Amino acid sequence: MRFKINTIKFATKLTFHATMAAFVCVIWTCAAEAIALDKGERVSVALVTPVANNTGFFVGMNKYYPVDVLSEKMSDYMLGRMREIPRVNVGQVSGSNPDYWDIMGTSRNDLVLNVNLEQFNCYKKDTLGSKVRWEIALHIYVYDSSKRLVYDTVVWERDKRYYVLYNDTMEQGPIYWEKFEKSPYWPALRHAMDEGLSDVLAGYNGYRIIGRIVARAERVDGSLSVPKNKRDKIYNIDLGVEDSVKVGDILSVTRASSVRTIAPDTPEMHFPQIVGRVRVIFVKGRDAVAEIVKESSEAPIQLGDALSAPLFGPRKAKSTF
Repeated sequence: MRFKINTIKFATKLTFHATMAAFVCVIWTCAAEAIALDKGERVSVALVTPVANNTGFFVGMNKYYPVDVLSEKMSDYMLGRMREIPRVNVGQVSGSNPDYWDIMGTSRNDLVLNVNLEQFNCYKKDTLGSKVRWEIALHIYVYDSSKRLVYDTVVWERDKRYYVLYNDTMEQGPIYWEKFEKSPYWPALRHAMDEGLSDVLAGYNGYRIIGRIVARAERVDGSLSVPKNKRDKIYNIDLGVEDSVKVGDILSVTRASSVRTIAPDTPEMHFPQIVGRVRVIFVKGRDAVAEIVKESSEAPIQLGDALSAPLFGPRKAKSTF
């Protein structure tokens, strides 16, 4: 069974990924100024509400109130997830026209997110049980505090599920929230929203607290003894509880690099070289102790290297070497 479909054609994947690759290289020049947060600094992130549902896919509240609530539910979910991010003041602005937005803050790091649900396709086939699959596309536009578009991305969520027995996920006819919430499609939509927030607010593109490896650890207030065979693997870092760092966090260790190019507009590009990962094993208010879990054999971790602690998403650095 095929449900109502409304599709907007996006740019080809090749063009999108090429643009993203160029974007990652170029923005690092200003990342330390525009995205990395100083100690104690807070920023504002506003969501354009309601989240736009441009698909024509209709989810009513109930048979007595058959008004589409999908935009409202998506807005509530995204605002809730944004409020979980430390050091971020969450707000809302109304309407799709930036000229009418009342921006909360004036920090150079403040952002406005405009999220549009552009595609929601779901399919169901009953053969020896029920097979369902879906295709979801979110288009996210990111504006800075001057209401200038600085970034946009499309997040795709495609997956399927098989039920051994017949499963009445959603049949033709009116679709109401109580049933949609229990279907596999609402978790899929939530996952797409999480992926969108992660893409915008985590990693190289998003907010992070920058610290440094400042010393080799020996003892911390007499409460931590460092074995001789680990003295070259354990370091003091200048991030602590006040920076939202916790025991068990795994942080990226980076070192500034630059390359010369043949492009006249950007003769030199700056970007971080990931040289390792460390795990926090002891934490205080403003500093902590971290142990190396992986480092590059060609560029081992050393004093002065930078640490990157993302504000959104799990503190698990990806290995890229």
